[in-house]
Amino acid sequence: MRIAPVLVAAALFSGAWAVPQSQMADGGASVPKIDAKHEKDIEADKKLGEEYSKQIAKEVKFSEDQAAIDRVTRIGEDLAKIANTQKVNVLWGDSRLSPFDYTFHVIKGDDVNAFSIPGGYIYVYEGLVNEVESDDELAGVLAHEIAHAAFRHIATMQHEQSKFNIVNIGAILAAIWSRSDATKILLPTQLLNIGMQSGWSVKAEEAADYGGLQYMLKSKYNPLGMLTFMERLAYRDRLSPQIAWGIFETHPPSEDRAQTLLKELNEHNVPLHRSLVSSSLRATSKIGDSGIELFFGPNKIHVFAGDDSQMRADRAVDRINAFCDSVPALYELEVRDSSLYGEGRRLFEIEETDAEAEKVSLRDAVAKANQAMKSALFDLSYRVWTTRPGLGDADPSPPPP
Repeated sequence: MRIAPVLVAAALFSGAWAVPQSQMADGGASVPKIDAKHEKDIEADKKLGEEYSKQIAKEVKFSEDQAAIDRVTRIGEDLAKIANTQKVNVLWGDSRLSPFDYTFHVIKGDDVNAFSIPGGYIYVYEGLVNEVESDDELAGVLAHEIAHAAFRHIATMQHEQSKFNIVNIGAILAAIWSRSDATKILLPTQLLNIGMQSGWSVKAEEAADYGGLQYMLKSKYNPLGMLTFMERLAYRDRLSPQIAWGIFETHPPSEDRAQTLLKELNEHNVPLHRSLVSSSLRATSKIGDSGIELFFGPNKIHVFAGDDSQMRADRAVDRINAFCDSVPALYELEVRDSSLYGEGRRLFEIEETDAEAEKVSLRDAVAKANQAMKSALFDLSYRVWTTRPGLGDADPSPPPP
């Protein structure tokens, strides 16, 4: 699934609010006053967005998960304050600072999806809330959607394609939003219009990614969450059936967006410590039946036993996270005596007590841990392949253990 804002359908429905003539941005900087024309544009966005929000309310079921609702609202409001008070670089859309009264809604359903409509209405599915692995990843999604509204992408798209056929908006919405078989019910001329429109929606996606990243950089959330979530989408894209959408492709491929985000994060000197924002790219430990179990993501690596097992596990977690944050090659993992080393530094030692707890020989325990770490590294390199040579200028600079 993709993060898919409903750009084309929402062109009919956008909104605005009563805008104060001046505000104070963080740091005391005065936000430019909104002139009459700009205020009129914002009011138009609110009116259209309000109309379409009523239609959405008729078509979907809203979540009853209060924890999810509170989480989305809390993070969204943090980012909305930034979007409403701080100007950022706009690659495509309205570059004026357009404050909106943002509202955040959680839709019942397992779709890993989110979308926005003009006027500051942001919608997130329960499936996406459950899929993100940290508040930082969720913030990345919300920042992206806020950027669509803040940059008035629908209004821009309307302006550039004033003759766009909007009669069959429901079918177009289904086709672009879910990429389902809804395309079969569209007439060829309508598909042609979508193809023409898609060039602008690609620009909108790229602009929302960059705008969202800038909001994240100004927030308390780690902007790396945008990358790890996009990398996970790219990984799923590579495993899913490939469809040649051609000119009907409404979003840049996730892998392209991940590479672009990686480049921008490097330009802003953001350390690539994925273990801080993604649980599937992080070493952890927990109490097991025979000792303290060491994991990387969902994969069990080793079991520490003995009186000092917790201390040894904690130390291994720190060292493995520092090692794996650099996205190392398999050859950088090696065995010396009964210890595993990464990039020449000891990750952890396998002791006799560990082998006894697992009822295997020390030699077999070492081999088992080594194989488990190799499998984890292989999976890691495949999931975050954008950091490999030739695909990015990553400088992870992992923290010391």
